[in-house]
Amino acid sequence: PIRWGIAAGAAAILFALLFISGTLLFDVLGQTHPCDTTAVVSDQTNTGLIADCKVLWGVRDTLHGTTTLNWNATTAIAGWTGIALAGTPQRVTQLVPAVRQLNGTIPPELGQLSNLTLLQLNNNSLTGSIPPELGNLSNLTRLQLNNNSLTGSIPPELGQLSNLTHLQLHNNSLTGSIPPELGNLSSLLILELERNELTGPIPSDLGDLSSLLRLLLGDNRLSGEFPRWVENLGSLTRFSIQGNRLTGHLPLEYPFPSSVTSATIGGGGMWIGCVPSWATSNSVVMGEENLPLPSCGTPPGESVWVLDAVLDPPSPVRGTFGNPAAKTKMTLRATYTIPTEY
Repeated sequence: PIRWGIAAGAAAILFALLFISGTLLFDVLGQTHPCDTTAVVSDQTNTGLIADCKVLWGVRDTLHGTTTLNWNATTAIAGWTGIALAGTPQRVTQLVPAVRQLNGTIPPELGQLSNLTLLQLNNNSLTGSIPPELGNLSNLTRLQLNNNSLTGSIPPELGQLSNLTHLQLHNNSLTGSIPPELGNLSSLLILELERNELTGPIPSDLGDLSSLLRLLLGDNRLSGEFPRWVENLGSLTRFSIQGNRLTGHLPLEYPFPSSVTSATIGGGGMWIGCVPSWATSNSVVMGEENLPLPSCGTPPGESVWVLDAVLDPPSPVRGTFGNPAAKTKMTLRATYTIPTEY
């Protein structure tokens, strides 16, 4: 029994060692870490690159899941899939795996790659949450995690990435609210959070992103009123908030800067009142609404703009339009037949 107990204890210790990070495991076993060999890092005086190498070695299995990456002891780090080196001395600056079948999780240790400028893990099958440690990547310019199966909330720590120009987290299953801290990203050009499960109001702090070109927040569960601060985004070209739970009146005056070429504001919204004239322009798409609304300021007897809802069965149109004999009215993208009784 004693021998069996000793054997079981030894097996337990060995099993535990298998879960220790790659660097520590080599130290414990007294073996040379692959990153400490010239086969992987040719310049063994480059301690920064050796440190980067050990981080990647340690997270490899967590990241790739059941797929494979060629991050091994016989391949130089410059030839590792998705890894780009730059600078003098060289450091890891880009992590863009060409493999599009990664199905592990995003390791928090990636936050130790201090020279990383591009982290592109989009179009994979990654699960789990976004590690707040990514907020430590002070040189990062692009964080692209879109088109995965990520859950959890958006870490407020991402608001620390002062050099970030692209934050693309769309097409995941992220929940919680949009962190107001994202308003600190003064260099941000692209913010794409659409097609998640985000809730709560759209933080007005995003109105401080004066360099923003694209703000895409559609198809979430965001609430509150129309974000009137969007007019402060003087460089904005694309804007979307469709498919949310916004409500209230649309602004009567054109709410976007003149730079906007495409805005989608309808979808799941429950706008009340009337449709402003700016909402009928070619650059604005209202989407489908629960009930059509009259055009603001339309005199009785004139044509009425209504939203292109498909009502089955048709519901009465709210408002007094005059001339009930004219049953077919113009809509934003189609025709809508006014019911006889309304």
